[in-house]
Amino acid sequence: MIKPTIAITRVVNSCVLLELDGHAVLTDPWFTERWWLRRGEPLGLRIADLPPLGAIVVTNLATNHWDLRGLRHLPAKESTPLYVPTRGMARRARAVGFHQAQCLTWGQTRDLAPGLSLRVVPSGRTLLWPNNAYVFTTASGRVFFGGEMGEVEPLERYRAGHPEVDLALLPVNGLRPVFGPRLVMGPSQAVAGSSALGAKVLIPVHDAHGHDPLSRLFRTSGTASDAAALAGPDLRVMDLPTGERRQLSPS
Repeated sequence: MIKPTIAITRVVNSCVLLELDGHAVLTDPWFTERWWLRRGEPLGLRIADLPPLGAIVVTNLATNHWDLRGLRHLPAKESTPLYVPTRGMARRARAVGFHQAQCLTWGQTRDLAPGLSLRVVPSGRTLLWPNNAYVFTTASGRVFFGGEMGEVEPLERYRAGHPEVDLALLPVNGLRPVFGPRLVMGPSQAVAGSSALGAKVLIPVHDAHGHDPLSRLFRTSGTASDAAALAGPDLRVMDLPTGERRQLSPS
């Protein structure tokens, strides 16, 4: 019998390897840079370093959350479930060999393995396209992943009808266009969102932002360190370097 555990390895940006009671889930895959889009931090794991995956989940269609070019090289892609927020993304994934690719919409659920399930939570929109967030439930607890979460209100609405979570992974750099609204949470929203969810631990994602042509069009407004400074005594902020595996105690 597998001992209940949760382990986290941050890969880059919102790409995270979750190990949930022995089942590996990859979020927001990003492995290949573009000349116009750079990481701004080291790549924590390569495709070849990944364990067999029980699922891949994607929050939105931005290249640094949805690196289909990099995923082409994933072993066993034909049998790996891949969950995305739009039908077009699912079609593209199936075209390169992800036969298990599916579009999941807000409120849908899936059983990934015995004792491991996910629920899709609304995470706003980028222009016309929906963004997904995901809650994973295991014997060890509940993990909330919102790689492109922008506002606290959807988390409050989710919490009003569902149990609290133990661990939240939320953006902290407050990315916004030079002329335009904020796209993802900054430190204060991440802390408030974690509290709204009832989380005991916040792991910041979507933190670094590379120097590239796109960076001239966007601004950031916070870091994981800022989130740690804002957190109260009931919330632990774990600022994980990329590539460092951290195991958490079961709830």
